[in-house]
Amino acid sequence: IKMTKHRKQWYQRRVREQKEGTGPSGTPVETTKIIELYVDSINNITRKTDVVGSIDPYVMVYANDVLVGKTKPVNNTTSVVINELFVFKSKGDPITTKLRFTLMDDDDIGDDDEVGSGSFNPAVEESLDNQLIHLKWKGKDIGSLSITMKIKEIMLV
Repeated sequence: IKMTKHRKQWYQRRVREQKEGTGPSGTPVETTKIIELYVDSINNITRKTDVVGSIDPYVMVYANDVLVGKTKPVNNTTSVVINELFVFKSKGDPITTKLRFTLMDDDDIGDDDEVGSGSFNPAVEESLDNQLIHLKWKGKDIGSLSITMKIKEIMLV
């Protein structure tokens, strides 16, 4: 893509302003940090809650014990790529946000069944990319989730 001289100068000024945290007039720009949490996949679930077939899994996502959202159920599988994104702002420093995941089995009749759960504390991890969350049910390993967490700074306007 070919940029005109004027467009290139404008682009360079915007990049500089973002790095410096200032607006066009040099005034400070207020920013905040948000969390982008990707639930990448459900892996090798061994616990069955249905008499016939496999589970219909979905994941309930909690941040600091508040339900952030849940993934869409997937029919009849024990491993699946999900790639669902949850975006939220945590009170305080995002790195201290405690994440909890509950794997559920979507049932057409009756209440959905809890399959297992696991947690993630980003404050004690070296990396937030491609993390494996070990799921347990009554103390036994029943599979895992793969997640990626990103902390991003955005401008408030």
